[in-house]
Formats: sequence, C-alpha cells, structure tokens
Amino acid sequence: MSTIFILFCTLASLHSVASQGKPPGIIDPLVPQIRYIAAEDSISLTCKAEGNPTPKYTWYRNGKEISSNQYQKVDADTGALEIPDFSGREAGDYRCGATNNISQGVSPLAMSPAISLKEIRHATGWTKSGQIEHIIASEGEYAKLECNNVTHGDPKLPFSWFLKSSKDADQLRESNRTYIDERGTLHFIYVEPSDKTSGDDVYHCAIYNKVQDYIKLGNAKRLTVKEVTVKPERKPRNQFKTNPAEFQIGQTAELECVFSGYPLPSIQWFNIRNEPINPGGRYQMDKHNIKLKIAKLTEKDEGLYRCKGGSTLGEAETTIFLDVKSGPVWEKAITNLTVPEGRDASFTCKARPAIDEKALEPPVWYKNWERIQKTTGNIIFGDEVRVLTVTQPTKPDDIMCFQCQITNDIGSVFSNGCLNVIKPIEVTTQPLLKQGIKKGDLVNLTVRGTTDPGMTLRYRWEFKNKTYYTELPPHVVYDDVTKQTYINTTSLSDEEFKQIEGTYTGVLYHDFETRRVVIDVVLDDGTGDRYQVTGADVCEHSLYPWIYSLSAAVVVLLFTVVFLIIRRPTCTCPLQQQSEAYLTPVAINMSHVVGGGEAGADDGPYYSTIPDVPAPKRC
Repeated sequence: MSTIFILFCTLASLHSVASQGKPPGIIDPLVPQIRYIAAEDSISLTCKAEGNPTPKYTWYRNGKEISSNQYQKVDADTGALEIPDFSGREAGDYRCGATNNISQGVSPLAMSPAISLKEIRHATGWTKSGQIEHIIASEGEYAKLECNNVTHGDPKLPFSWFLKSSKDADQLRESNRTYIDERGTLHFIYVEPSDKTSGDDVYHCAIYNKVQDYIKLGNAKRLTVKEVTVKPERKPRNQFKTNPAEFQIGQTAELECVFSGYPLPSIQWFNIRNEPINPGGRYQMDKHNIKLKIAKLTEKDEGLYRCKGGSTLGEAETTIFLDVKSGPVWEKAITNLTVPEGRDASFTCKARPAIDEKALEPPVWYKNWERIQKTTGNIIFGDEVRVLTVTQPTKPDDIMCFQCQITNDIGSVFSNGCLNVIKPIEVTTQPLLKQGIKKGDLVNLTVRGTTDPGMTLRYRWEFKNKTYYTELPPHVVYDDVTKQTYINTTSLSDEEFKQIEGTYTGVLYHDFETRRVVIDVVLDDGTGDRYQVTGADVCEHSLYPWIYSLSAAVVVLLFTVVFLIIRRPTCTCPLQQQSEAYLTPVAINMSHVVGGGEAGADDGPYYSTIPDVPAPKRC
C-alpha cells in the first residue's frame, strides 16, 4: 500500500462567514470639535457607528447621559441629538455613545470624541468714559489710537475703526500707512493732514460680529495733525510687536511687527535659524509684511523670530519668542483590537508633553464609559497605568470597549478602543510532520482547520522560499470531488520526483491570526524509509502526531503487562495432592518428527499425553 501524506486542503475552500457579534465602532464624529451657537438657535448633532447587531445610540453631556426632554431630544435609532432652543444651559462637552447587545449581559459601549458647544458671548460694549480722548501729532510722525475698555466676546471678534460724523460713519480702510493690531490699536506709520478729525468727526474703535451681523462702537477719539512746510524724514522705529506670542500646535501663529518712520519702512522676517523668511508653503505675509503667519504649527517652530524695519535712513529690529504650547501629544492612542480567545489583549494609552512643558499625569481609564482605577478581574495595568491588559479573554464575556483620556492645563486627548474576542484557528486535520516517500507513492496533501464563524479562513502554501496564494506548488493537484490535494509520484520523472522533496508549510490565516503546519517531505534513498509511516490517511480523524505516539506507547505497555501476567510463575499450594495427567494441545509441525507425515504437511494441533505432571492450582 502506498504511503499516504496528508499535507493540506485546497486554498480555494473558504469558511463561510456567519452572522457574528461585533462591538460598535463609531465612524462619525472622529475628531474633537468646537462649535459656537447663538442663543435661541437650534442645533443638530449626528452620530454614526458600525457593529453587529446594529448599534443603538445615547448622548452624554459633561459625562452624564442625556434623557430626552423639552430642551434636548435623542434619537436612539439614528444617533441624532436635537437642541431646538440653545442657551447657556445646554453649553458643554457632548459625546455620542454607541452600544449593541452581543449576548446576554454583554453590551459594549463605544464613545466618540467630544463636541464642545459654546454659546456666542456678545461683547456687550465699552466702558464709557464720557470724554473724548484727543491725540496730537505732527505731519510725518507716528500716532496710535488705542481701543480701550473693550469687553471681549467668545469667540474673539475682529476689530475695525470708523470715522463717524454727525450724519454717518465710514469704516476706515487700512493702507500701507495704517494697521490695526490684534488688540485693536490703530497705528499710523506716519500721519498725513488727511488723517485729522474736524468739526464733529471722531474715530471709534468697533467690534464686528460677522455671524450675527452687528457692529458695536467704542469710545470716541480725536486726532489733530500739525501741518509742516517740509515733512521731516524719520528713521525706522519699532512701535509694536506680538507679546506674548503663545499658540498651540496645529494652529496658525500670527506674529505682528509695526515700525514707524518716514519714508515708509520695509519689513523683513527671519526664522529661528536666522534665515530670511520668504512667503510660501506654511509661511504667509500679510498687511505689507507687518504680519507673519505660520500655518500648522509644530514644536519645531518654537523659538526666537526676528523682524527688521529698514529704509534709506537706517534699520531697526526686534525679536519675538514664539511659544508653541500644546495639550498632550499622542505617542500611541488606543484603537479597536480583535484577538483570538485566550490571547492577552493590551491597549496602550501613551502621550507626552510638548517640548519644555511639565510632565503629564497618568491617563484616566474607562470601561464602557465607567471609570476603572485599579486592577480588577482579568484587567490589569502596567507601565505606570499607560497599558491596560485583558488576560486570557473569553468570548463573549470579554467583548467590551475602553476609553482613555490624558489632560494638562492646555487641553486633553481622548481615544476609544473596543475589544472583540473571536474563536481561535483550530487545525483539525494534519499529517505526520516528518515523512519519507518512495517513487510510486501517492502523496496526499491535506490540512483542514476551523475558526470563528465571523471570520473567513484562508489558506496559502509556502514551499522553497515561494508563497502560493492562488496556485499550488509544483506537481500538486487538487481534486474537487474528494477535496484532497495530492502528488501522484507515479507519473513523475526521476528529476521531477527529486523536486518534490522539501519543507511544505500550510498556512491557515485570517486578518487577526495565523497558524502554520510545517511538514518535512524526504525521499527514500533505497535503503529503507527514513521515517516509518504506517496506515493511510492518519490525520483524517483530527488526531495530532503526539497522540499517535502516546497511543503506540500505551499499546506497548498493555502488551508488556499481559505478557508478564501470562509468564508469571505459579505457586504450589501446601499439601497438594497429585492430580491426574491432563491433555495439553501442542502445535506440531510433522515434518520435523521422525516417522511423521509428509514434509511440510500441516495436520493441525496434536494432543500429547504428559503423565505425572500435576495440574497447577492457584494459591
């Protein structure tokens, strides 16, 4: 009988994917948001998640679950949150929660990043002094009108200036001689007679709310310009710079540098390496180079920037230290994780402070949005609470979601990760792992396995440093009827027969696990099998090689025990009387008996009378 090798089954055969529980995964929103809402406006927040069964939705404000009422309405099926009449009462941090029922008592809860809703706070106006401030400057000199006593709103509103008469008010258009800085101050690089106020004309600082389309005017200012016969030249001089210059990572920094002088100074910017900055990329210039914009700030942008104002009369310069601040910076956030049953699952929540910022506090952990602070059950913490590990998870009891948050005085980072536990890949059929073959053997190559019903089990082969995904190794054939994969060595040439020797690796895998069955196939050198193989299709009963070895050992042991029992000496009881002779059958080959029958005849057992031998008795 030909030696049978069971190596593997068809890679074209895939496990069918059954309906399988899967914890929820939120797909919107994915990033934190800040939204400003005007009082009495309506607002709608949406949330979308995937999972099996289809998730249901809840909303949380400042960590507490929201119940539908006259002020807020939650749709558990669509994930929508409606606030029909927004006010400061509804301001806060909102998170969407998505949950589904995996099995009885198992309902993982995933949480979204926060959506911060803020009420637009109006700049209520100005502290009225009742007096008109009077500024006097000579033609060609620098002058500034400060925007005093402003009440800031949220978000911060842009400033503008108006020249108001008794009849109307005209907004001042900025020119190369005028500039309004971040604090609302109106700078005149040098004044001209046309800048002066006359009669009832006054300057007013103003704040403009583009969303609600309103303008509020501040205290009045008058400007007197003394005319001269010859306008004197003046060297550049720094009159204003951004201080402090504090911006957060990811924001756009706006650095301002105002120089006075006549003729009009030109402005040049230099980076932290003292290299000239030219507009382009992340760098942009605004308002005749008075303002430098640096987009998408990183920690590497922090440092000392230099601005220089120059004219034919000379130069002036100053420096601005750009302080790039940040909430915690992610090094590794937790994410969704799928593991086979029994394999530890670890979630890492690790962030660092920005450069030169103080150390961070440990992360705060939640399980299904309930805070956990210490090791409990099979949930353990490590690396100063940065790593959470679920040991030996089982399905479905350990299907759950975790959240972690790290906070400093600038902001916080938040992440959500759900643990899905699946049944592991089981190899149900495999051959002996070391086998030898001779020419003419039928090499049957089949490996079978099972896995979680929610996974698609795939197969591939690895042979002689090559991986076969959609094809088979050389000379390997798959039979659609018998579902067997084999090599028929009868049809192979001697050269081809030599080529099939080697290590065949059957790989059973899906997205979350890989199992390998490694089989060494060697050729018989003519002196006998290198590895003894008995029986055919030995793995069709889902037994592993070590089981066969154990079975053989048990059989040998049983034979030994039986042999010892049979050969055991009998003991003679005292006062034993002599018994009659008895017949014992003796198989005799009559060819070896003188005077017997024909040589080679088999006449069956013969009975020989053995006198004077007592029958043995048990003691």
